[in-house]
Amino acid sequence: MLEINAFAAEILETSASGIANAATNRLLANGSLPQARDAAAATKHWRGYYVQRVLELAAAVRIGAPDAFAARAVWQHKAFLARGLDVAEVPKSLESLKATLNDVLPDESVRVIDEYIERSLAVLRAGVTADATELDPNDSSGAIALKYLAACLEGDSRQASAIVLQHAADAASLEAVYLGVLFPALREIGRMWHTAEASIAEEHIVTEATRRLMALLTVEFSKSPDIGKTVVTAAVAGNAHDIGVRAVADFFEAAGWRSLSLGPHVPAGDIASAARYFDADLVVIAAMLTTQLKSLEASIAAVRSVTDQNVKILAGGQALDAAPELWRQLGADGYAAAGDAVEVGSAIVA
Repeated sequence: MLEINAFAAEILETSASGIANAATNRLLANGSLPQARDAAAATKHWRGYYVQRVLELAAAVRIGAPDAFAARAVWQHKAFLARGLDVAEVPKSLESLKATLNDVLPDESVRVIDEYIERSLAVLRAGVTADATELDPNDSSGAIALKYLAACLEGDSRQASAIVLQHAADAASLEAVYLGVLFPALREIGRMWHTAEASIAEEHIVTEATRRLMALLTVEFSKSPDIGKTVVTAAVAGNAHDIGVRAVADFFEAAGWRSLSLGPHVPAGDIASAARYFDADLVVIAAMLTTQLKSLEASIAAVRSVTDQNVKILAGGQALDAAPELWRQLGADGYAAAGDAVEVGSAIVA
């Protein structure tokens, strides 16, 4: 990691609040649409928005990954579109942030950071295609996912589970049910939350119902014979989203591995200790947001420090989806989305 990148990232992290205030004032002074009922609400909205953007920028700069920051800009574009807000505000906000940083940061840091913001602006100018809902009622799995989601939102988790378990009886594999029904249902409730069609409570209801259902589904499918390999899965510190790593743990168990899921928000040292204690052959570590990439890098380094070179590390999670080659910079042995984790993990262990 370049020293200047670490220096610039440190400035961004420690000055995030002040930078956010200055960028907000600049944005509103330049006539940006407030996206809120009044000036006070607009100021509060943009300050919070900018603090998160500055921290995301710091995370990307620290590891030298402009595409990671660009991916977050694309996500913001889609979030604005989903909420019915003016998507032109996203590049405007980045331009205001760039101008603010040019005013307040040392020249050497500005030269590093400008590349990241310009990369994001270029991606936005090239055009962003908004994702439609992934739940198609004309598709068999999509129809099941819709029925499952509707039952959850009606407060009937028993019926919701029955719908999926009945579908599972004819499904080809555990992965087919998770990837074809449960994951799309979770993405849809996430979309509904972003567009204010669902509350936080409703999102939590669906998430908790899914956790319980996953426990039932693991006993519905036969498992391959024990292959004598152990995998440990974990979500990094700061990552409270553990459905993905739980699913990956279930996939490995179905494939004959001894599979141990540490769950969400696991400190780097604890991941390393578990890998050593359970004599893991493979450690799967997931990060949801770009702001968690620093924790992901620290977790990988911690595992390396207490295990031998035969222990392999597989990185995953939404934070790497737009820039999958980041695993090399972070020190992992590979990257995989949830549905490919067993295949990729088995290959790098072999």
